[in-house]
Amino acid sequence: MIKDLRDYIQLLKEQNKIDIVDEAAELSDISLRMREQEKRGKTILFRNIPGFEGTSMINNLFADRSFLAAIFGCAQETVQELLEERYSKRIPPVMVKEGPVQEKVFLGEEIDIFGFPFIQHAPKDGGRYNSAGIVIAKDPRTGIRNCSINRMQLKGRNVTGFRMSPRQDLESYYNAAKELGQRLELAVSIGNHPLDLLAAASGPPRDVDELELAGAFRGEAVELVKCKTVDLEVPARAELVLEGYLDPQEPWEPEGPFGDFMEFYVPVMDNPLFHITAITCREHPILQAIHAGSRDDVTLLGTPREVEIARMLKSMNVDVRKISLQICNNYLTGAVAIHKQLEDEPRNVMMGAFAAFKFLKNFVVVDEDVDVDNPKEILWAMSTRLRAEKGILVIPNAVGFGRDAYGIHTAKLGIDATAPLGHWDEFERTGGQNG
Repeated sequence: MIKDLRDYIQLLKEQNKIDIVDEAAELSDISLRMREQEKRGKTILFRNIPGFEGTSMINNLFADRSFLAAIFGCAQETVQELLEERYSKRIPPVMVKEGPVQEKVFLGEEIDIFGFPFIQHAPKDGGRYNSAGIVIAKDPRTGIRNCSINRMQLKGRNVTGFRMSPRQDLESYYNAAKELGQRLELAVSIGNHPLDLLAAASGPPRDVDELELAGAFRGEAVELVKCKTVDLEVPARAELVLEGYLDPQEPWEPEGPFGDFMEFYVPVMDNPLFHITAITCREHPILQAIHAGSRDDVTLLGTPREVEIARMLKSMNVDVRKISLQICNNYLTGAVAIHKQLEDEPRNVMMGAFAAFKFLKNFVVVDEDVDVDNPKEILWAMSTRLRAEKGILVIPNAVGFGRDAYGIHTAKLGIDATAPLGHWDEFERTGGQNG
């Protein structure tokens, strides 16, 4: 059982799923090399970054579902089922007195976030970004802990821009702190156990502690240590932690642009500032970067939402065979293969999926003989089985992805590309499925 990122790296070595780069890699070149590495379908670790001696950078931890299968020691086809099984078996974290993430502590004038190899991801980005940190906060009213992943633009040695998505839990914490006249303390854990990152990206109900979910995914409790300057706890075996706060009484400042997961540049916008009060890390930390819209990003964000949709549909007695939110380079479009039991069941399936994941925009229902990870297969089903006069469902004026100045995400499209019930003998495939 892996305990942290370093154990995961060793596992990837054993399975030939990682390329380790020991020759010098300039910080300005790493982003492009990461994009090239994605095509290879392997993790990459840069261990020699001039100007940042002693610190490494890793990328593409979740190149595809086979990497999750490697963590769990299961077949790739059973990853979703295993996560479903563990989802409700949450394990509370445990406190420990010390951990390697606090081997080094930087306070006051020692703090300099520019001393770590955070990268500029896209050519027109507004600067260097931390893109793969687990942001830990507590509701100032209830004390309930929340974990999320938020982009952070480096602005000064001890300050970053900080992007909160509309309607996310952290925004509600920020607004509560503002009403109470308090700062909102944060701790940002970087270089995490991969399943901790998966839990942080899962978006469970507001009263669920993602670190308990991480324990469920791991099959054991996450060990935490107390922060040095804020009243929070962080994973003891992480690589680096930024401690600090958001001040809701402080004016917001311009942040961006940033190449986001839809492969557009998010324009410059005003966002809060994150003030860093301490940096703690291992002796030779390994930082992580995630390219928005990469396979790494889609696997991380899509997998837990697939589980959420599967749980919803199974509660409706739908015979689910496979779900995919990894058809394209974002998780806004998905498909499910089912064994259809009622002629109009696919419409209920669509509505269940949209209810389970509010950002979901397009959802296609197909029969069990269609590979929902293969766009060609989905298009084949639409070409040969969709009856457009009855198989299209449009839901207007619905909640979707929050950053939507042009109303692109306020309607949902469902497509029933299943064969007519009771006529399977006329729609059985010859075996010449598209590759």
